[in-house]
Amino acid sequence: SMKSNQISFSLLFFLAERCSANSHCDPGYLLYGDFCYHFETESVKNWHDAEAHCSSEQGHLASFHSQEDLSFLTGEKACDNRPYSTTDVWTGLNDLFVPGYTWSDGTPLSHTNWGPGEPNNHEGREECVEMVSSTNGTYSSWNDLNCDAHQDWICMIAKGKDPIVSTVSVIKCRTQFPYNLGVTFTLV
Repeated sequence: SMKSNQISFSLLFFLAERCSANSHCDPGYLLYGDFCYHFETESVKNWHDAEAHCSSEQGHLASFHSQEDLSFLTGEKACDNRPYSTTDVWTGLNDLFVPGYTWSDGTPLSHTNWGPGEPNNHEGREECVEMVSSTNGTYSSWNDLNCDAHQDWICMIAKGKDPIVSTVSVIKCRTQFPYNLGVTFTLV
């Protein structure tokens, strides 16, 4: 039917765009909403060095303001099937400079996803926050951690151009394209 063909075309267009370079972000970055994200998995840094790296690229460590943001990034991490991929990454959340947790980009903390018993500030030395995800991307939570730990990280940088309008607003990848897509989508 016409509607079915339109949905199939829209989904294929979206997937093709997702698997190719994105003109709204620098190479190595992935567009989502108003930001470009880079998942650094080839080298590890402590929280301060990871934030400094992101700042040098005019960004910050990633901040999450909704469950949708978190689901997108958890799903993208699960789509990364490289053998050296890890499931623990630095986020911009910390309690280094002011009492209580704040994002390194200065945005307010409006959504939390703490794991059971977290944050616990173990031994009074955990002031930075990592996102811990299951390897299949179905679960993630936050854990406070010593800022000197060496982790992968996610940089978040404001996009450079307006996005291409897409009919797909939510997608969750379970395995890498073109295999079993396990796609969840919502039409707008």
